[in-house]
Amino acid sequence: MAPLGKKTDKQWRFVGQEVTDVKNLTLAHVLSVYGLGSSTRDGDPEAEDSLSEPSTKSIFPYCGNRYSGSAPEESSGVKGASNNGCTMARCKDGNPHCLNYMGQSQWEEDDAWDKYFEQFTEKPDPGLLKRPENTPSGMKNLGATCYANSLLQVWFHDLVFRDAIYRSRFNDEDLSTNSLYQLQLLFVHLDSGLKSFYNPLSLVNTLKLDTTMQQDAQEFCNLFMARIDNQLQKQHDAQLRTFVQNQFQGHYSYNTTCNNCKKTSVRDCTFYELMLNIKDNCTLMDCLEEFVEPEALTGADRYYCSTCESLQDASREIKLETLPNVLNIQLMRFVYDNTTWTKKKSKDTIRFSEVIDVSALLRTSDVVEYELSAVLVHSGPSAHSGHFLAHVLQRENNKWFVLNDEEVEEFHGTTFDPEDYAEAASNSKSKAKKATTKNGSKDDKQVNYFSSRNAYMLTYVKKTSAPPTVPCPPPETLEIVTRDNEIYEKDLQEYDDYKKTVKRDFESSRSTRQELYRCWHVTCHQDKGCYLSTQALIDLMKVGSKMPKTLDNSGLSCEHGRLCPTAVSKSKRISMPARQILEEQYQINLDPVLTTEDICQPCVANLCQDKLYNLVHRQDIEEFERKARSARSPAAAWVSKAWLGEWQKVYPRFHPAHGSTTDDPNPASEMYIGDVLCQHSKLSCDKTKRKLINKAALEVLTRTFGELALPESGIDECDVCFDRLQPQKDIATSEKQELVDIFNSKRDRIPTLEPGKKYHVVSQVGFMRKWLAHVKRPLAIERPTTIDNTGLLCKHGQFVFDLDNDVDRKDEEGICIIKEEEWKYLHGIYGGGPSIVISLTEEIPLDGNQNGAHSTIESTPPLCSACRNERILDFSTTTLIVRVYSQGESGGKKDDSVVLSEQGNTTFDQNEVCFTGPSAAKRKQVHEALGQEFGTRRSKRSKPTKKPYKEIKIPVDKWETVMDLKLKIMQKTNVVPLYQKLVHENAELDKNEATIADLAIPPNAVVEMVAFDQGMDDLVLSSLQDVEPTPGDVGGFGGTGLAEDWF
Repeated sequence: MAPLGKKTDKQWRFVGQEVTDVKNLTLAHVLSVYGLGSSTRDGDPEAEDSLSEPSTKSIFPYCGNRYSGSAPEESSGVKGASNNGCTMARCKDGNPHCLNYMGQSQWEEDDAWDKYFEQFTEKPDPGLLKRPENTPSGMKNLGATCYANSLLQVWFHDLVFRDAIYRSRFNDEDLSTNSLYQLQLLFVHLDSGLKSFYNPLSLVNTLKLDTTMQQDAQEFCNLFMARIDNQLQKQHDAQLRTFVQNQFQGHYSYNTTCNNCKKTSVRDCTFYELMLNIKDNCTLMDCLEEFVEPEALTGADRYYCSTCESLQDASREIKLETLPNVLNIQLMRFVYDNTTWTKKKSKDTIRFSEVIDVSALLRTSDVVEYELSAVLVHSGPSAHSGHFLAHVLQRENNKWFVLNDEEVEEFHGTTFDPEDYAEAASNSKSKAKKATTKNGSKDDKQVNYFSSRNAYMLTYVKKTSAPPTVPCPPPETLEIVTRDNEIYEKDLQEYDDYKKTVKRDFESSRSTRQELYRCWHVTCHQDKGCYLSTQALIDLMKVGSKMPKTLDNSGLSCEHGRLCPTAVSKSKRISMPARQILEEQYQINLDPVLTTEDICQPCVANLCQDKLYNLVHRQDIEEFERKARSARSPAAAWVSKAWLGEWQKVYPRFHPAHGSTTDDPNPASEMYIGDVLCQHSKLSCDKTKRKLINKAALEVLTRTFGELALPESGIDECDVCFDRLQPQKDIATSEKQELVDIFNSKRDRIPTLEPGKKYHVVSQVGFMRKWLAHVKRPLAIERPTTIDNTGLLCKHGQFVFDLDNDVDRKDEEGICIIKEEEWKYLHGIYGGGPSIVISLTEEIPLDGNQNGAHSTIESTPPLCSACRNERILDFSTTTLIVRVYSQGESGGKKDDSVVLSEQGNTTFDQNEVCFTGPSAAKRKQVHEALGQEFGTRRSKRSKPTKKPYKEIKIPVDKWETVMDLKLKIMQKTNVVPLYQKLVHENAELDKNEATIADLAIPPNAVVEMVAFDQGMDDLVLSSLQDVEPTPGDVGGFGGTGLAEDWF
């Protein structure tokens, strides 16, 4: 007999080799199963008492203790412990003598305390909010307030502007609504606060800004500066009343010269920012020169000359008269595209130097230079969404910083584009680039040049020789910030005390674990101790776990209350000192206590018998199957097909526990002989229940079970039974022949319906499935009594299947459609009902155009739409088919498989769709993209084209929302929910909070998704025109505090 060779059965390798009968089982074999001795052959004098002397020979090696403070081979005293191949894969599960992988490493690692504290701390670390030294403070983004944060940072780092805000004084008015005071408070927090970022909520509330709405930074700049100017004009300090004009206002003039009379008219203008057009790879000086470049007024643009009193050709140029101390340059990134009627973002690169000389622009011989102090960047591909962040020069230490809301980092690059920051940081050493003249020679001055594809606003400050003066915060406002700092320092101290307390608990827990696992290993069979659950020890070693009152070992005990041999691989054997620590020092109850004296010989014998059966039975099956295939051996006897099928399994269900092969019921037993012999003890007429085996195969069964009283191959079937059952068989054969189309049809009985003919619907469950099974096996399967179609009707007595819908037509589990003559035949034999009649009706337009033909299926009784929809929606989970279209692609043919009936209020005529409301344009685009081919007919001979969409399957719960569905789609398509337009049956799913059940989306429905470009959001086209604002027109800030002082 071949031995067991599985790795998982290594302690049972004696089965089939040394032990071929349970009677041969010795104590040595029992001990080897528990890993307490090696398997020895009968007759070995040491086999009778394998525990009589110390031994380390075992199928489960003694691996020593890696955490005892010395090398395993020195600490364990175990032969071969250092080279026995101890690994986690080999020893963690399965070796009760190895305890090296219970989780001790968690306590021994150098960063064990840090990991422990990070995992189990209950308080957030306020130290994470502490501002690094010599680093500016950030500002919290309250949702979509990055446009305000970036500009406030630019203004704060303007030392002159900061000084003006600090010099402002306030009366006993309500300061909570005073935006100038709130700005001063914000500046002092950014200046003297200890935290790495400040929450500007008080200022935002004062301005009544909507924190969820993204706004334009330039618009905010104009409105906010107007509001601050208005409030500064109320200050007693005369310099503050004119501060905004003195600091930010410049002058230029429009000079128009008539080509006829040569007279020049001049119109003076003031500005607070210069708005410059940009072209790809241009320089800032190029843009400024283009701004002042003369313009010819000819043709339709001719100028009306008051002197000539007629339209004349003329030239116009802008002359810069004076530039402000702080020069704000607005780059025209967002432009209106007349071809697409959309506002787009320009990604053209502009280059600008750290210092610019504007002497030529001012037409003066004096040197007038400006230094770059801030760059406002818009990150994102669209004009309608994105993110603003500021780059500012901290003049106190002459360092550039990136201020991205809460995140503040020093900036070393030359490219002001967020996507290039990593590359810019690696190339920081090459920041300075020398400017070159047209002839290629280098200037004497070293000038830093920058570039950006996203720069939105540049701020230059007039260069002076005076060193920068950092303003001092006003004492009364500084006192408020100081109190906040004191509270924050108190939080730091409390957290530090808390951390020390937690560390004491950690050190105590670690010392108790170390004391245990440094002495818990065993070194030989004779070591006293006990077995514990592996999982219980792993749980005990977990960082953060508490010492339990009881270690549950019930899973290790057998039915006899001893150590179960199959549980050895799920246990660990610990030493007596470790057991004493658990029971005496930590007062842990071991329940039950299982030692090496608790081995269970009866369980080992039972398991040995099971393994012997498995070994012998598998060999019997292989021999039987091999001989049963032999063509040389003549047919011999009939056996039960059910018995043979079960007996040929590796683990037959009829096998008694711990029994041998002879204990299995044989094919001649009372339980199975009825499949072969009838009640008259003759050969049964039902051939489906019996099988003929040859002589060689019968010999295998006879050797196992002894002589078997089985009917021989040559005997005839029982005449009495034949006469009784033959009519039943003939009837079934006759029915099968009459209804051959039904019998030979595919599983889904949905024939092609012909217009004008009547068809009948039959329930699969109530009749058709039973009838098909009977006619296939008339002697084995009982004949159905009647046709039962009641399951196809609702409580109102109406039909609940919409056969115009593919989901219902292909419902293989529910219905079967048969011809009228087939129904009459079946109904005449079986009766029942009720009758459900359907017919196909075609409607042809009056003009006779066949392409406009429309067909419907009518039923009697009629369809109950409400109950049908209720049946369809009776599900908990399903899979939706999402068709993903890219922008501009048309949807495919309308999918009828997901249409609910008209009373379900989810379908409508495409020609009757009316789009209204703020998102009408968006829904119309989606509707047109998906509906261009709905309802159209195509020639069957037309060449198939590639589908304009990609299908993905999304599992959903009926109570999940549209937003949940969009998030799942995003995981597979990388299209964020904001740019997903979902459509189901011509209706856009635009309510993100609505559930699948609320929208009555049926199982396996098709949902269309158009992935729009970010530039395809809702657009009010009139707002994109280049028109002058009218009084009260404050753009996106209407209704906010910024609108109060406008105009």
